Amino acid sequence: MLSPSSSHALRAMSLDAIRGFESAARHLSFTAAAEELCITQSAVSKQVKGLEDALGAALFLRGGKGLSLTPQGRELYEAARASLAQLASAVDRLLAVDRVSVAVTTTPSFAALWLAPKLAKFQLLEPAIDVRVDASEDRVNLEREGMDLAVRLYRVQPGDEGPPPLLQEQALLVAAPAVAARIHSAADILHTPLLVYYDPATRFPWMSWPDWYERLGLKQSAQQPCLYFSQYEHVLTAAVQGAGIAIGRTPLMLPQLRSGQLTVVLPGQTVDGLAYRIVTSAHSTDRPAVQKFRAWLERELALEAIG
Repeated sequence: MLSPSSSHALRAMSLDAIRGFESAARHLSFTAAAEELCITQSAVSKQVKGLEDALGAALFLRGGKGLSLTPQGRELYEAARASLAQLASAVDRLLAVDRVSVAVTTTPSFAALWLAPKLAKFQLLEPAIDVRVDASEDRVNLEREGMDLAVRLYRVQPGDEGPPPLLQEQALLVAAPAVAARIHSAADILHTPLLVYYDPATRFPWMSWPDWYERLGLKQSAQQPCLYFSQYEHVLTAAVQGAGIAIGRTPLMLPQLRSGQLTVVLPGQTVDGLAYRIVTSAHSTDRPAVQKFRAWLERELALEAIG
């Protein structure tokens, strides 16, 4: 049972004010909250001020470095976040015949080459679920950015604990059939233009041509033509067009291999690459639409691992 004081405070709190506060607390910005909710910054500020008046406590510290939550603000934010997630889940169930949405974040390469081509398949299975894809190299905070889940790619380290990855990439050499037909041995690569994924920090050694040359016992010539790309999907596009030889990544290039647009060069040479896992936001774990989308992703990745 509510106490008289809490009952009075709750009557002074509207759902819009709670949503405004939750968004401002998540972004630590009234401006970002206003943009997300399609209202003015002044409206968000008034909503927060109304909550502070009802509670008799400050929710934000407003300083030169921006906003930060007070202890009371942190406590209310956690409660508001959980309550809004539960409310959204209940609405999903009650309006099951209406549309719901799922927001997923992943890398640009995975989004463009693997996820986007498969979304039509998911749409046939779950026509009432919309999917919003955020392609970013940044490892975003799911709760803060309003994302439901993420497909994360990571390097497997020796001695890693925890569940095994859903899938691990394999790196191998590929080219368009006409280019591949001219390569009969490793030495023939020296006379073929290289398609290079530009990775100046050498984060992914299995995508490094110097590493591949060392593995194949080759010495690269400064006269060998190279084309450099900052996006991996552009490497594959150039390879399909016959521009040279590329370092391919499964499962990202499997459609091109299956269609015959690309052919494996030196099939015996493969290297382990990035591993895949799915992370679900704490506020989305119980949402039926998110559970369905995650289960579908896991099934599709498992099929790639088998294939």
